[in-house]
Amino acid sequence: MLNVVRRMPRYALVTGMLFVVLILAYSTIYVIEKPGGIADWRLSKAMGLTETLRIPLERTSEEAIRQFRGSSIEETYKIIYQKPVHEGVLQFSKQRLFQGGTDLKVDMARKSWLGWKWASGGGYAIGGTKMDASSDSALSYMMMPIRLEKPRGTFLLFGEIGDTSITHIVVKGDETGAREYEAEIVKTDEGYVVWYIVLPASVSVPFELQAYTDQNDLRATLMITNERENGSIGRSSIH
Repeated sequence: MLNVVRRMPRYALVTGMLFVVLILAYSTIYVIEKPGGIADWRLSKAMGLTETLRIPLERTSEEAIRQFRGSSIEETYKIIYQKPVHEGVLQFSKQRLFQGGTDLKVDMARKSWLGWKWASGGGYAIGGTKMDASSDSALSYMMMPIRLEKPRGTFLLFGEIGDTSITHIVVKGDETGAREYEAEIVKTDEGYVVWYIVLPASVSVPFELQAYTDQNDLRATLMITNERENGSIGRSSIH
């Protein structure tokens, strides 16, 4: 019994030290992830902003994007697809009133220790080229970095398919020029067909984007030369 009594102060000391460590760890994480914190400062700097963004922390990825973009985003855009990826969650949206062309917007939210935060986003709107089976345009595309604050991180290549004969899309090219990356193709509940590829840092421009039919016929191809570009690709076109 005497030995137990003598050991109790040591246990209390260890418990107290663990409590202090946990408080310090939480404080450090909070300083990094709080709205306007170090993580937001890094992102703002990467975006070329002179002021630091205050990106809110939320319980869900959808709410994090909505709060960052503003509540009016629901009046302008409708969410058509969400997909968990290694970096977080991708949210695909389309403009509610956009006519006579094609548009697509993607936002990414990442999970931090304290909640979800908006991480990156971008989109395009191409007018005068309606994306349907009768159009000369096979698909639209855009390339953008997923994590802006990284010196060179992963990139997202995405778009919408207008030519219904296209069943798979690939990117050919990396440091050795030998590896292929295949796109995920999804038909949404509203009937849109979107595609996306998460490209690692080893893939750098220029590289070739190719779209094929289920008969393995090349339907469209494009050499992408800029890490931040968008446009549409015609059927069996070579650029």
